[in-house]
Parts: sequence; structure tokens; C-alpha cells
Amino acid sequence: LLQKKNSLKEMKVAVSQMKEAEERAGRRYVRRAAFDVGSGASKILVADVDMHAGFVPAITKVVFSKKVSILMSEDLQKGVGTAFSSGILQELMQVLMDFKREAEAAGAEQLGGAATAAFRRAENGPEFLKKVNAEGINLKIVSQEQEGALGFLTATNECPGIAPTDMVAWDSGGGSFQISSAEGKDSSVLSWMRSVGSGIATSVLVQQVQGKNFKDCPSPNPVSIPQAQSLVRELRRLIGEPPDWLLNKIRAPGVSLVGVGGDTSIFCLGTQLAATQCFSKAEVLEGIENLCGKTDLQLRLMEDTPAAQYQPHNVIPKLVLLYTVMDILCCEKVLYKQTNGNVPGILLTDEFWE
Repeated sequence: LLQKKNSLKEMKVAVSQMKEAEERAGRRYVRRAAFDVGSGASKILVADVDMHAGFVPAITKVVFSKKVSILMSEDLQKGVGTAFSSGILQELMQVLMDFKREAEAAGAEQLGGAATAAFRRAENGPEFLKKVNAEGINLKIVSQEQEGALGFLTATNECPGIAPTDMVAWDSGGGSFQISSAEGKDSSVLSWMRSVGSGIATSVLVQQVQGKNFKDCPSPNPVSIPQAQSLVRELRRLIGEPPDWLLNKIRAPGVSLVGVGGDTSIFCLGTQLAATQCFSKAEVLEGIENLCGKTDLQLRLMEDTPAAQYQPHNVIPKLVLLYTVMDILCCEKVLYKQTNGNVPGILLTDEFWE
């Protein structure tokens, strides 16, 4: 009898959701709350979306945006590398429930989003998301290919002055990076992807370069210049060589390499150190040399570099990762566009709202 009651309740919920979807289908504007549960931070963006704007919907009004740093990838690295700790899952659940309340208070009609690299690795990630989804948030673990496409859509949304065919989008988080471009006659998105992010780079620096236990020693600071050089070599080995299509695209005249991310991203750090939105590989290298030898406290006191103040323990790993990828790509400059993760791309992608 209890099972029948539960089945009836589930059917009523399903019918109600179908009716709501039918009503929305005929409307032009929908207020959505997009969640990006990343490897280094969780983000939310509540915005009005024009469903009839063209081939891809358009964001017409941003209502609410927020980010909370939760180092999921580093939590995995500190454990056995296969499961999140109970403590960080409790912290994440609290943040997501707070986001949900704020989204509903802002009038969001749909709540959906993506979980990325760390959740692709964690054995207990899917079970945790089931609990979250039971609370009314439709979260999905996305593949790295999907994450690359989201990064590209986010970059094109934030850079209307650059034609999509003249852009290479670089999204780099705590657990992975994706570099994507529209290629071919149909402008399909191709991505070069590696499971190397700032959390991985920090772990490699502490454990493989410095020979310490990451769980007992979460900060590598102060980092010596020889240690930073060793990290470059280790990351090059992990990352490998890029595909020819990407190297050819970056060399093409008029093409911009656009880095997207928030206020603790590798790109924000590069921009703040170089004091320019379009920074060079040489400026990143200079930043590494200037910050090597500094303690966590010294980095926290850098008032002109908030990205270093927020997370001093992974400043050098972020810069070394940024420099290494630029060097591998033979890329001299990156244009930084500040975004709240990939939530703009999530807002505009149908699969999260079906």
C-alpha cells in the first residue's frame, strides 16, 4: 500500500512538471537558476532567458549571481582520490540549499545545472547528487566534452564583439581544463581536454616535487624557483601535446584565445599580476618569479592581487599551470573575460532544462 501511495505521488509530480513545461513552451521569457558545481567552487546565476531569440536562447537580464569556493578536487587529492570526505559533502549540501532558497526568492521557475571534473572521479558523487536532486535541483554530471562546449558557449555569450569562428575558449578549473573552438563547415565545437586543474597542480607540487603528504601539508608555500621549474616539467608530462587543429587555429590571424573564469581563476590571477585584461606569457613567468619564496601570509597581504589573497596556497600552481599551457600552445597572449564559471552556458543549453 505504501509503495502504491509513493507511486501515485510520483505520478502526480510528473504530471505537474509536464504541465509546467507545456506552459513554458509557449512563453518567450523564462527565469532560470543555473548551478555550476565545479571542482574548486560552486556557482549560481539566476537570469531571464529569451527562448525565442534565435538558434540559441539569449540571456536578457541577470537577477542574481553568487560563487562560494569549495575545493572539491583538493579534497579528493587529500584522500584516497576516489571519494569525497563527508565533511566537504555536508558543506556543499548547505551551500546548494542556500543557493536554492535564494533562487526561489528571486523568482526562479527552473533550477538545473552541471557537476564537473571532481564529480566525474568521485565514487560517491552520483549518490550525493541524487540527494540534491531530491530537493528540487536538477543537477547532472557532465562529460569533459560537454564541459568544453559549455565553456565555449559561455565565452561567446560574454564576448559578443568576437565572432565565434575567431575565438578559442579556455576554461580551467580545479580538476581539469578544456580549450574549445568552432571548427568545420558546420562550426561544431572541438575541444582539447586534460584532467589537470589547479587542485591537481597543487597536489603534484606538494607530493611529487616537494615530497610531502598533501593531507598533512596542504600549502606548498614558500615555493622555490627550482621547485616551480620542476612543476612545469611534471605538468608538461601530464598534459602532453595539443592537437594540430588547435595549434593551427591559434596561429591563424585574427583569432583570440579567451580565458573564462571567476575571481579565483588562473586567468584572473594572471590579469591582476599583469594589470591588464590581455596578459602575456612573459608576464605570467615574471609573476611566478616574483611570488616564489613568499609565504601564505605574505600572499594574503597582497592587496593589489585579491586572487592571491583568497587562496594563497595554490597561487604558484595556478600560475605554473597557466604558463605551461600557454607555452605548450606557443601562445603569447590570453584575453581574460570574468564569468561566474560556466553558468551562462548552462542557462542556454537545452539539456539542463528538459
